Amino acid sequence: MLAMNLRKDFLDDTGKEQDVSVDQYRDGRSGMPAIFTALFSNATVDPILAPYGLFVLRVAVGFDWIVHAFLKTSRGMETHAALLAKNGITPLLAWPTFSLEVIGGVAILLGWYTRQWAAFLLVFLAVVVWIKWPVGWGYSNTGGGWEYPLFWLVAQAALVLAGSGAFSLQSTLGPSKL
Repeated sequence: MLAMNLRKDFLDDTGKEQDVSVDQYRDGRSGMPAIFTALFSNATVDPILAPYGLFVLRVAVGFDWIVHAFLKTSRGMETHAALLAKNGITPLLAWPTFSLEVIGGVAILLGWYTRQWAAFLLVFLAVVVWIKWPVGWGYSNTGGGWEYPLFWLVAQAALVLAGSGAFSLQSTLGPSKL
């Protein structure tokens, strides 16, 4: 009986079958509000909304890099240099890492060569995960675990794979040659 009612939903006033998509026919959701149909009808990437999702991700990742870099200066660059030395990395890299994190964070935030900057800064996150590995998973562990850095590594890898999204500086300058 339900199949008959669904079938009637796709008939117009003359009794002739309407043109419907496979998803509409299968789901019988043609009478639902559009937002529900968009959210629950298909698992593919939405070509209209996906760029805005990438924009939100790009802003979050870029903002995180900038705040993270300036956190180093608020604690004092000597503290950052000592942390690098404690983990077997030369303390001479304290200011270069700060600079690259700020520049890369601003570039990602604005959408200027997002993929390239995100890929470059993935190296920084991979080093942090590697250093935090012995501490364990939980970020609340003494010394901080690798849970949070790994989350940002994966989020940033999504930007490397998917690109800048909407409102990127590079899209307003014209198509990329890369």
